[in-house]
Amino acid sequence: MRPGTDPASWRDVVLRRMAALAEVARAAGVVLVHENEKDIYGDVPERCLDVVESVGSPHLALAWDSANFVQVGVRPYTDGYALLRPYLEYVQVKDALAATGAVVPAGRGDGEVPETVRALRDDGFDGFFSLEPHLSEAHSLGGFSGPELFTEAWEAFTTILDAEAVPFR
Repeated sequence: MRPGTDPASWRDVVLRRMAALAEVARAAGVVLVHENEKDIYGDVPERCLDVVESVGSPHLALAWDSANFVQVGVRPYTDGYALLRPYLEYVQVKDALAATGAVVPAGRGDGEVPETVRALRDDGFDGFFSLEPHLSEAHSLGGFSGPELFTEAWEAFTTILDAEAVPFR
């Protein structure tokens, strides 16, 4: 999506392309996951839902990134969990501060990570989590953490898993 454009103006092309990708995934016997990345059509819960339901393929599911939701003004668990849970396959573990958009270790921002982990546990989630801390900026398209910050991110997330009685070892 081009900056400054109305997301609705991209809907048809996005859905057409995602349907084509889902068909390729079907033919290959795999499932694609759509991540709620910033500055794309499917960045907020309502448009993520629109993508997955409009395509309507079992070969397209959703990835969940709390930090990306925070960075586009969404309270992830409060505003998106119930809406998107039926399609959720994959969780990227990352958190962010609403005031600045800065990425922080899980549970230290406004990404409602503990609430999300608790709900996933209660729902019997059997997908997977991927630690994606991005705690130190590397370039405009991605972040970097390095061994020390990655360890800090791991400890923050495992503290949440322990508190919510989610086995991971």
